[in-house]
Amino acid sequence: MLSLKILIEMIYLFRIISDENQDFFRDVVIEGSDTFLDFHSTLQSDLGYDVSQLASFFITNERWEKQLEITLIDMMHETALETRTMDETTIDEFIHELNQRLIYVFDFFSERAFFMELIELSDQVSPKQTPFVAHAEGDPPPQLALDLLEGDPGAEPDDMNREETDDWLDEDDGPGPGEDPEDEWFGDPDQEDPDR
Repeated sequence: MLSLKILIEMIYLFRIISDENQDFFRDVVIEGSDTFLDFHSTLQSDLGYDVSQLASFFITNERWEKQLEITLIDMMHETALETRTMDETTIDEFIHELNQRLIYVFDFFSERAFFMELIELSDQVSPKQTPFVAHAEGDPPPQLALDLLEGDPGAEPDDMNREETDDWLDEDDGPGPGEDPEDEWFGDPDQEDPDR
């Protein structure tokens, strides 16, 4: 008897927040076969950032401790962490569980970052090409902290307040995640795409 193996493409919903602006968040829908470069490009486009600036994703544990770095380009130097490049790494290679966490460093000069958490998983077929921003609230922080760069060159940026970050991720300020994902963030395939 011939057995057929059906591969199901999983759809991921990430909540993205900033420790610089509690009113800011983005929800991004992405497929497991999409790359971290796709994820990066979608974020940069939505936030209006300069794509020429370096950035990295970090896979972390539940305490936001970095476990692996996924870089925009091959940095060609040894680090304490295992490294991959965004263009060669798909989402499903390292993201497997709900509430899995990442840090997205968008300002290498000042080590400023967004905090990310996987808040929904689904085997539905997305009605839109992924990745895309499903919900957006608040203005993003500036890409480069020019005030830090122009200030005391020896000054260190403030430590990320991880307890506050956990509280923000636990809040349900945005529309829908955890309530009705089919209606809220996958959308109705029969409806027109909302303006982004």
